[in-house]
Amino acid sequence: MATLQKNIWTIFYILLASALLFLGIVSYIQLNSIHQKYETDQINLVKLVSNATDSLFLTQEMMLNLLGNEIAREKDPNILDDLRALNPSVVSFGFTDVEGTYLYTSSNFDKSKRPNLRTEAVTRDSFDYTLTQKKMVLGRTYFIAGSGRWGIPIRKTAYDELEQPIGVMTAGIGIEGAFKIYTENLSLGDYNTVTLIRDRDHFVQFQSSNHEISKNLYEAPLPNHFLQTLFNDISQKYNISIEEMKQKSEIYTVETSSIEGRRIQIALKYEPRYELWILSEVDHSQIMYDFIQNLIIYGLIFIVIHMILFLLFKMVANAENKRRADLTFQATHDTLTQLPNRNYLQQYIQDWVYHGAPPFNLYYIDMDHFKNINDSFGHYFGDMVLIEFSKRLLSLVQKESVVIRQGGDEFIILSSYLIDDDTKLLSHIQNMTIELLKPYHIKQFNFVIGVSVGIAKYPEHGTTLDMLLRASDIAMYEAKKQRNSVHLFLPSMQEGYLNRVNVEQALHKALTNNELYMVYQPQVDKHGVIYGVEALIRWQSEELGLVPPDQFIPIAEASGLMPQLGHFIMSTTLKEMKALQMELGTSFQTSVNISIKQFMEIHFLEKLTKEIDRAKLASISLCLEITESLFIEDIDYILPLLQKIRGMGLHISMDDFGTGYSSLSILRKLPIDELKIDKSFVDTILNDITAEKMVQNIIMIGKNLDLYILAEGVETQEQEAMLKSLDCDRFQGYFYAKPLRYDALKEFFEQNHPHMSS
Repeated sequence: MATLQKNIWTIFYILLASALLFLGIVSYIQLNSIHQKYETDQINLVKLVSNATDSLFLTQEMMLNLLGNEIAREKDPNILDDLRALNPSVVSFGFTDVEGTYLYTSSNFDKSKRPNLRTEAVTRDSFDYTLTQKKMVLGRTYFIAGSGRWGIPIRKTAYDELEQPIGVMTAGIGIEGAFKIYTENLSLGDYNTVTLIRDRDHFVQFQSSNHEISKNLYEAPLPNHFLQTLFNDISQKYNISIEEMKQKSEIYTVETSSIEGRRIQIALKYEPRYELWILSEVDHSQIMYDFIQNLIIYGLIFIVIHMILFLLFKMVANAENKRRADLTFQATHDTLTQLPNRNYLQQYIQDWVYHGAPPFNLYYIDMDHFKNINDSFGHYFGDMVLIEFSKRLLSLVQKESVVIRQGGDEFIILSSYLIDDDTKLLSHIQNMTIELLKPYHIKQFNFVIGVSVGIAKYPEHGTTLDMLLRASDIAMYEAKKQRNSVHLFLPSMQEGYLNRVNVEQALHKALTNNELYMVYQPQVDKHGVIYGVEALIRWQSEELGLVPPDQFIPIAEASGLMPQLGHFIMSTTLKEMKALQMELGTSFQTSVNISIKQFMEIHFLEKLTKEIDRAKLASISLCLEITESLFIEDIDYILPLLQKIRGMGLHISMDDFGTGYSSLSILRKLPIDELKIDKSFVDTILNDITAEKMVQNIIMIGKNLDLYILAEGVETQEQEAMLKSLDCDRFQGYFYAKPLRYDALKEFFEQNHPHMSS
């Protein structure tokens, strides 16, 4: 589940990373697209400016050519005023001789005040250059004081019939007149400037911009480093020289640095006739501004989409977290009482047990005879008692304590509430048990539950969970001996525990070292005829000597060895009794004890059937002995299983009847053939009227249910006589024979052959 949640967020992060990558690619493409757009716009703009400039100057050149020829021929200056009236973009007209002296001017200028163009430093170079050219030449842009306007001087040499220069026709074109088209129609916006640069000396002829232009722009050439950087960048991009640029007269675009050092995108074209560079500039910040606007839109879309995705994934993750929390809670909590269970204890014990952990107490609580409630009133009332018991237990402990249902009717408390004095500690827990002993009111019934409590201290009695559970479990079993009591673990209690451990370890070896063997005690009827034997297991240990069954059988059941032990008992008994019956040529009943652990084992009946088939023993001669304690378990499971056993032709005997918890209502339902009276009643039947009455009642019950009655532990003739007088059917005990090994049993049968039933 943790992996699933991790995968969910992994998918989200993959989607996020993919989207970021996609956004990056789209942004990169968009940035290039914006660059391309501005580049295309500038190329188109430069084309328009080039065409407009060429058209404007060509018109002006034709006009100067006509005027120059006319003035040279007619010597009439009035034509200048007439033409200026027709062409308002022209500030003034003038005609000079080849030495630069004004001969004629339009009436709005006094020619006596006009400087000599050849001697004036500002005009000398361009004037001399004009005399060498057949085409119109542009002078440096200057401020025309008489008109208060900026103008561009234009000059055209006039020739005589022999093609000798006779003078220069000059005019001043007002920037705000003829060039107004640039500022109004041929600009991309505030971020764009278009500049006409004279190639000869790199002076600016004109610059269109929506911003105010400084006068200094026209008074000095453009910085050489700016133009050099510009031409170098173009040369590197297109692998072309400046001269080749001039010859091809194409439009070139590149990103470079402005005069101020800002990053700009430019488009550049050379106009050869008038020796002008047409330069369009767009500040790179404008490109980035457009890009960022688009990026913001993309980013908002990205954020919105991924916020929605995040919320969806979070909903899925939260649902998964809740499901995982629910599953974790189910795995670590008891479904009935909602208390933490043993899985919880295993997972979270590190919160209590660690290096340097503070001391705490572990209380092991067992409910006495709780199974009686399930048997007598059903599991519904048993569950209700468990729920109420859990609630009461929670109400009696401190908030920092943890109450755990270990399983069944066992509870564990981890408590950091410490009492230094052991006597006071025992008294405190005893007071708690007194509260737990108070009646539980479930519907119309009142239930009183006894409890036994074992206490272990950390770290005094153990530094691991297993050590603490073992110590508290040992103390709890000591408490159960006295019923409803509390015991603190003492090292002396461990002796019995260690003895059980030693027996368990030795029992493991016994199963592989052939230390176990079977003995058989004969059973006779009221006529003294042998009708069967009871198979009993014995253990002769190399380490421990002869170990009584009442010592090692409970240990085998508790340690999980009972299935192996049961298999040995059944297979050995069937094998030996089959061989004995073959040798004697007769048949008799063989009784085998079946423990609760065996009976409740999965596939018990299937395994039993295989053992019988393997031995090829007539099923009618086999009897399974079960104890009353078996019926404390789930009767709904036990009863069908017993019926199947009876259906196989096997007999069923109830051992130790009268010492357990069987009720007549249950007994009537059971498919059994025989009741065995416990030895404890037979021992005192001669001198204890209560025991005599008990035996008499058992026999009467059995007779009413058409059952055979067998008394075990018969040791004297007087006991036999008393039992026969009470109408007991069958007998077993030392009075007839002790449990015998195979050879001794064979000899016993042969000696008593006349009395054998066949």
